[in-house]
Parts: sequence; structure tokens; C-alpha cells
Amino acid sequence: MKNFLKKIITILFLLNTNLFATDWGTQEGESISGYFKSNKKMSFPLEKGEWIAIDKYSESVGWGIGVEQITFVQMENNIPVKTFEVARATGLSKWQAYLTSAIYGAVFNSKEDGCKKRQHYNYLNFYKKGNAHNCMAVSILDVQRALNPSDYDSDAIFTLGIRNWVEKDKVDLPKNYLWYWSSYVSMAVRSEWHLISYGVTPEKFANYKPKFSQRDSSEFHPDKIDNYPEAKKIMKKWIKKSAQMHKDFEDYQKMKNSQRLDLSEHIAIKLKEKKINRVDTSNNITNELRKLNEMFKSGILTEEEFIKAKKKVLN
Repeated sequence: MKNFLKKIITILFLLNTNLFATDWGTQEGESISGYFKSNKKMSFPLEKGEWIAIDKYSESVGWGIGVEQITFVQMENNIPVKTFEVARATGLSKWQAYLTSAIYGAVFNSKEDGCKKRQHYNYLNFYKKGNAHNCMAVSILDVQRALNPSDYDSDAIFTLGIRNWVEKDKVDLPKNYLWYWSSYVSMAVRSEWHLISYGVTPEKFANYKPKFSQRDSSEFHPDKIDNYPEAKKIMKKWIKKSAQMHKDFEDYQKMKNSQRLDLSEHIAIKLKEKKINRVDTSNNITNELRKLNEMFKSGILTEEEFIKAKKKVLN
């Protein structure tokens, strides 16, 4: 009986561990797929394939505040063709008054990127009210510039793990990524600050080899993109994809509707509207067909008019 009870307890323990396991515990060299699970209620959808963790940073700052960050990649022929990075700071509520200004400065007054109009940004959209913000930015990422930030050396420590991985595994780094970045915090939703970023090489995304590697001379730079129609077309497609990823990020964060960005310019039909209208659209089509059929039977419509109207409704 004791052995039986031990087995039951073991099974329940393992089941509980698996059900509530999160991907924040992923170690370097381990992989995830499908979703990044932050907790049992928060999962961010990932593109198909195996995402390998190449760098991890976590630290307990003190006073209940913790920070952590994980960088994942998808590899092809020893090239990281896709990269996904997720970070968060937790336990912010008790120190809200002190941390609000610090977070604001990091996001809206950063030296290089952040949530601020930049000459090299192809797209920027944000919400800001009180201590809450929701921001997304889209651009081309100069990989060498990002990994070796000589003009703001204090940030170089955050890329050290990735540079060590590149050197250790003799990785062939791409010159550029099409880049999406987002940041969100709202004490009214949870006492955490979350950030994600996602990149994919132009070769992988659109079978396009960039003509220039440096950010400010890139054909994807807003000041130059009008001279390169193909690059402009690719960036438009990338902004659309980034907008959809940001909608996923907003769902993942369980954001309030008032905090969500208006991305209708790049997403023609919002996902929630699709779900709501799917039944209504089906009912409307059925009703229209029924009316047309009655009009045909009563002689109001000729057979030719009926067929033409029916095709119009179905299309």
C-alpha cells in the first residue's frame, strides 16, 4: 500500500510540475517550440520549428525585484536565421513610485533605440498614460552594431553572452535582421515589465540578399527605401507581420482594450472581429440566398438575374 501511495504522489507531483512549468526555466542549449509559456495563463505563440536558448540572464536585484532575459534562435546551416528574445522585471508594485521614472527613462529616453522617434525606424506606435505604456517599433537591425555597441559601451555587457556563443560555436552571423521590438508595463494589470523582440534575416523572410549591411546605409533605411522598390515591398510586408505579432503580444499580456494599439492600417481585419462576425456573416449569406430564391420562385428575378445575384452574394 505504501509503495502504491508513493507512486500516486510521484505521478501527481510530476503532473503538477508539467502543467505549471514555465519556459523561464529554459537553460542554455535547451529548446522550446509552439509557445513561450510565461505562466499557466500567459503563452506567446512562436513560429514553427525548434527554438534553441543561446543566452540567459537572471538576477535578483533585491527588495523582491527580479529581472530575467532569454535569447532563442532558429538555426539553418550554422546561421541563426531567426531570433526571439523575451525579458521581464517582476515585483515592481512596492517600489512603483521609484521605478516608474526609471522604466520611463529606459523606454522613452534611451540613447539608441527604445520607444522614441528614430531616423532609422520604419514604424513606431505606442500608448502612454501614467505609469503604463505599450510600445512597438520596426526597423532593420545591423547585427554587428547591435552586438558591439561602441557608441554606448555600458550596454555591451548585455550582448556578452551572445558574443561568447558566436565565438564558441563558430556561428556564421547574418549581416542584418528585419527587426520587431515591443515593451509593456501597467501596474493596473500586473506588477511586471515585459519586453520581446523578434528578428529574421531578409534572406529567410523574403529570399532577398541585402545590398548594404550597415544600418544607416541600408536600402531598408527610411531615408533610402524609396529608391529600392523591392526593399520597400519587403518592409511593408514585415511591418504587417510585426503588427500581427504585436497583437499576439497584447493578447499574451492580457492588456486592457484601452491600452491596445490601433494597427488596423496594417491588419485589415482584427482577429476578435473575425470571431464575432463569422457567425453574423454566415447568417447574412443564408438570409440573402433565401430572399433571392423566393424572388426567383415568385418571378421577380429571371433565372439569369438569379444566378448572377447568387454569385455576387457567395463571392
